[in-house]
Parts: sequence; C-alpha cells; structure tokens
Amino acid sequence: MKPRFLNSMGPAACLVTVLLIGAGCATYDPVAARRDHTSSFAAVQLELYENLLAEPLSLDDCIRIAMTNNYEVRQADLQTELYRIGKNVAFTAFLPTVAANAGYTSYAKQPNVMTERRFANAELEIGMPIFMPSTWFLYAAARQGHDTAATAAYYVRQGIVLQTTMDYCQVMIAGETVAALETQLQAANENAERLVGLAEAGFLRDWEADQARLLVKTREAELNQARRQLEVKRGELLVGLGLAPDAPAVFSGEMGDPGEVTGTVEELVLQALTQHPSLAIADRQVVIKEHNVRQAFTAFLPTLTVFSSGTWTGNSLADHAANWINGLSGTLSVFDGFANVARYRASKVERQQAVFEREAAFLNVMIQVIAAEAAVHDAAEAALISQSAYDVAAAKVSDYDARSREGLIPVSEALDARAEMDLAQVALLQSRYRERLAIASLELALGSTAVPEDVE
Repeated sequence: MKPRFLNSMGPAACLVTVLLIGAGCATYDPVAARRDHTSSFAAVQLELYENLLAEPLSLDDCIRIAMTNNYEVRQADLQTELYRIGKNVAFTAFLPTVAANAGYTSYAKQPNVMTERRFANAELEIGMPIFMPSTWFLYAAARQGHDTAATAAYYVRQGIVLQTTMDYCQVMIAGETVAALETQLQAANENAERLVGLAEAGFLRDWEADQARLLVKTREAELNQARRQLEVKRGELLVGLGLAPDAPAVFSGEMGDPGEVTGTVEELVLQALTQHPSLAIADRQVVIKEHNVRQAFTAFLPTLTVFSSGTWTGNSLADHAANWINGLSGTLSVFDGFANVARYRASKVERQQAVFEREAAFLNVMIQVIAAEAAVHDAAEAALISQSAYDVAAAKVSDYDARSREGLIPVSEALDARAEMDLAQVALLQSRYRERLAIASLELALGSTAVPEDVE
C-alpha cells in the first residue's frame, strides 16, 4: 500500500519523489565518505610534503607557507571574495533590468474565430531606475564592506605571522631543552656512578648515593617529558602551517634579525594610532553605519523608474502583431505604520554604537602598545638576569664539586648546587627567545608586523 501522502500526488510526481528519495539514500554512505575524504586529504598532504618540506625550514620559510596554507588565512581570503561579490551585486542596482519571455500556443480545437489555432508570442521588458537614492548608499556601504574585509584579511595575516613566530620559538626552546637535559642526564649518570662507588667503599653514606640516583631519575623523567613536549610543539607549528602534525618537517633554527623598535612610549602609541588595522576597520564600520542612516532616510523619498515593454504575437487575427509601451513610474511610501521612522532611528543608534566601538578600539590599541613595550624591557632584563644566574650557578657547581671531592662539604650540597644549575640552564634557554617574542608582539600591537609581499 502506498503511503498516504503519495495518494494525493499524481503518478509522475510519485515516481520522481520515490526516485529522488531512493537516490539520496543510495548515494551517500557516511563510512565511505569519511574514508574517501581521509584518503584524499592524505594525498594532498603528501603533495605538500614534496613541495614544501624538501629542505629544512627557517622561520621565514614557515611564515611564507602559513601565508598561503593556513586555514584562517584562507578563510579570510574567501570572506574578502564574498564581500567583493556582494559589492558587484550591489552595483547591479544601477543597471537596467531586462526580462524576456516567449511562448508557443497550440489548441486541440479551435477556441473561437478571433484566435488562431497555433501561434507564437514574445515579450521584452526593460526598466531603468533614474531616482533611487537607496541604491547609492547601498553600494557605498557594500564597497566599504569589501575594503573592510580586505583590511581584516591583512590583519589576520599579521596575527598568523606572530603565531607562527611564537610556535617556531617554542619548537626551538623545546629542542634545546631536550639537548640540555640529555647533557645533564649524562653528567648525572657519571656523577652517580662515582658516588655509588664511594658509598660501596664506605666513604659516603647510603642516602648520599640514593640522592645521586634520585637526581638521575629526575633528569630521565624531565627528559622524557621534554621529548613529548617537543613533539606537541612541532605538531602545533605544523598545524598552523596547514600541515599534518606528524609531517616529516625539519627546522633549521634560522630566525633572522628580529629587528628593533625604537621610540618613546608616546611615539609608539601615536604610531599605532595612525596605522593599526583594527582602527582602520573601526573607521570603515562607522562609515558603513553612516551610509545605513542615509539609506534609511531615503525610505521617505520617492523612487522614479522609466520602463519600456514590447510585445509580439504570431496570431494574425490580433489587432497588432507588435506593440511598445513606454512610461515613467514613481513610488512613494505614504504610511507604513511608522516602520520607516523606526528603522531610521535604529540606524542612528547603530551608528552611535559603531562610534563607541571605535573609541573602545582606540583605547585598546593604546594599552596594548604600552603593555607590549613594557614586556620588551621585561624580557631583556630577564635575559640578563638568567644569564647571570646561570653563570653564578655554574661557578658554584664547580666550587662545590671540588670541595666535596676534598671532603670539605657534604656531597648533598654539591648535588643540590648541580640541580640549581640545571634549572638555571633551562631558564636561560627560554629567556633567549622571550625577547624575540616580545618584540614580535610589540610589532603586532603597533600594526607594523611585516607580511611577505609576494603572498598578500
């Protein structure tokens, strides 16, 4: 028995419906679709590996890859393209509208003596608005929207430059930490073997040998954690490049000159206020809202359109085979329940909101520059302190180790001093990159982050 809803449909409609439903159920297999996408994605990734990963990657290489392969960048470009299409669609309001239709009529029986049994007919209509102010402001807003999207896409690229730099530095920090811990583990093993031998000979207590073994186990655990962290950081960097996290990439460690940002805080703030992309976006948003206010006001104005309509028929019994009608039409909304008034008031409120958002962005840029500039100085001072701390710790280890061998101080103090030096060494490695990251963050706060020109 057919379903009830099919009973109300004709035989042809029922057949088409059944075929469409059956085709939809038969053609989509979620398991196969997921398998096909996985294999196609893997094939694309292999092609990217061959093209992009043939040589070790420097920081500049990673940034260039991210500018074309990062998914946020690609989405921003697509958004810009959508706004460009929208701008072109808005421009069509200035163009004439042309509509044409044609038909052929055949009667099984002669309807009357005034109509031929078979005849063709055609119609052409052309309309052109000559006074429609809303289209002007609609197009102006669409054009500003496209420019805003382009600026936003550039700002996204600047953010990706900073994120790629941060990820690259994290990979370098993790790699150097692993190398340092490997050296520390080797030194801890050698020291533990010596102290265990002295304890077996009765020169040291057992707990002192156990402390040396504990230091070895601690360094082993830290090394294993650092290696796992290195894999995580590599994966995060590769994902930011639009590559799989297990891609066979090798990083050269070349980062180039970090550049130098000079000037007082006041000069840097003024520089940011004149060039930051977020402020340019906020300015255009205010302009767009102003166009919206003007567009809302045009609802109170009449619209004028000229039109021309031509018809033709092959019916020889008609009075005229061809005819043209030309005219001018005007429309004015007399009363719409005050909807236009409400829309106009709402557009003015939205314009004020855009003004407030621009002022908030203005203040936000200022505090970002102040904070970033302070972070640069903090990072530079921290790097100097970390270097001094490591130098002191290394000298202390050398002194304590010599004195412990002579029996002047307990071995435990020498082991504690070595542990402090190991921690100072890792902190020194990290501090070397923090200043680079602080400078990159300041450049983004200023809106001056360099984007490769050949990939914009």
